[in-house]
Amino acid sequence: MRIVKPTRLRTGATIGIISPASPQRDETRLERGIRYLERMGFRVELGKNTSTRFGGYLAGTDAERCCDLEEMFANRNIAAVICARGGYGTPRLLNMIDYRKIARNPKIFVGFSDTTALQSAVFRRTGLITFSGAMVSVDMADNFDPESENLFWQILTEPAETRKITQSLTVEQMHGGVAEGRLYCGNLTLLTGLLGTPFAPFWKDGILLVEDIGEAPYRIDRNLMHLENAGLWKKLAGLCFGQFTQTEAGQSPMPQRTTQEITEEFAARAELPSLANIMYGHTVKKLTLPFGVKTHIDADKAQLTILESPILTD
Repeated sequence: MRIVKPTRLRTGATIGIISPASPQRDETRLERGIRYLERMGFRVELGKNTSTRFGGYLAGTDAERCCDLEEMFANRNIAAVICARGGYGTPRLLNMIDYRKIARNPKIFVGFSDTTALQSAVFRRTGLITFSGAMVSVDMADNFDPESENLFWQILTEPAETRKITQSLTVEQMHGGVAEGRLYCGNLTLLTGLLGTPFAPFWKDGILLVEDIGEAPYRIDRNLMHLENAGLWKKLAGLCFGQFTQTEAGQSPMPQRTTQEITEEFAARAELPSLANIMYGHTVKKLTLPFGVKTHIDADKAQLTILESPILTD
């Protein structure tokens, strides 16, 4: 597979903002996020449907959201595209997108949560490295966490052939061993939903890093069991767990296990080098990580290392 890397982001460039999933809950958050980017020295251009609402939980029709995505990539004045927020909606676009437009105009693309499906599809169809992390109306609107902010700008602006993933949280070893593979990072529910489609990662020798929000432990168990039943543990090189937040334990009449118990069990079942407590998820503190880069996992030393620069200097 041919890997395509975007050019690094430079101060003064124009950043396009789109909403490929759900609409804004609070328009003023998007406005504050835009002002943050402008204070950082960037120009901003909004997609035509960034603030559109359709069907309750979609930021415009599928055609409108798809058009915004394609137009941002086709616009040569746009250096990077950042999603305003996640929610739900990007899986609805995967069969509609003209991936040739993206392939002909590779550039930085940043999103998180629901955009996992879009990032996986773009990588599968074009080989373009994208970035899973901070978004405009989520993280940048108010008091961008300093650690997350620093890591965000580093990964987008500073090419580095080798980069150890550093974080303030203590990384936990789940199962020992070392391995190398391409990093497939994203939301567990979205990645599970891509199984059996032509938009899923190739998986073979990959390092899978998953997180989720609002899922009861039994549903996390179900999704991980589905990955196991699909044979992923035999294909992957490594397995990592980010943050699983706002679970619904106590709302179900069934007895609940903790998410940690579940992830520990599946790390043992997978028998792959495995880490947990990665600072990646629906939390204030979050890493921004490149989807598809070659990565090394050393579970014995509780360390993830990116082995190639995800961006080009020119």
